[in-house]
Amino acid sequence: MKPEKIAILANAASRTLDRPTLEAAAAHVNRFLPCEIVYTTSIENAGQTAATLSAQSECLVAACGGDGTIHTIQNHLAPGAILGIIPAGTANVIARELGIPASMRDAAKLLLTGAVQRADLGVCNNRRFIFVAGIGFDAEVAATVPPLLKKLFGRYAYHLTGLHHFLGYTPPELKITANGTTHKGRFAIIANMRRYGGELFFAPEARYDDGQLDMILVNDFSTRTMLRILSFAKGHSPFPASGVTRVTASEFKISSSLPVPYELDGEVFAATSEFSISVEAGAARFITT
Repeated sequence: MKPEKIAILANAASRTLDRPTLEAAAAHVNRFLPCEIVYTTSIENAGQTAATLSAQSECLVAACGGDGTIHTIQNHLAPGAILGIIPAGTANVIARELGIPASMRDAAKLLLTGAVQRADLGVCNNRRFIFVAGIGFDAEVAATVPPLLKKLFGRYAYHLTGLHHFLGYTPPELKITANGTTHKGRFAIIANMRRYGGELFFAPEARYDDGQLDMILVNDFSTRTMLRILSFAKGHSPFPASGVTRVTASEFKISSSLPVPYELDGEVFAATSEFSISVEAGAARFITT
């Protein structure tokens, strides 16, 4: 069923949102189909609004924002609802992976002309994620990036914060069970898409339509190993011969020696010591090229 109207959800408090450009893009779409921008006031409000509007079969909901905004709205969509995306964040990993233009106007046009693409969703402790789950270190980093640094340096703010945080960080011991085998490590990234953030590819073979998740497990949390895996993620060197393990599976069970925070699509959640991660094949539907 073709939508009869479009609702673009955008964070009213966003410091990086270009309202005039968004409003011009929405006005263009409105020439062909009724289109309204709904400015949300909080994460809770965004979720509730997404749930209400997506339950209306005639309404197409579009998320305008970064990966965190898209994550929140996707987690509150009505079953079977389609999501449009207008990228307006720092890294825009999800939009990039789905081939959605960076231009707000061009992305808005896709809401009228694009095709529906099915994609897998990861599930971590009963919450869905679209491109990545991180256990431990990267969640600690994401939780401590100063807003001003993020505004000034964009995605590089995470790199700077990560370097500073690494110097005094003591990682937990993780035990991961997947495909009937147990692995041990200190820091895990579970990827559903190739990109991690910006132009980093820790799991370049990950695909969002293969019914699998790709885990990169750092066994040796040392400066040498972290520099080697970072060099690999930038495309400068091969995958480390030691200190890091790759595992592909549809389900992971992870226990930590102490409670640690975790991040899903860049959104940080409270510390815990048990993680159940799986994949829902083809569970999401996005408007793409």
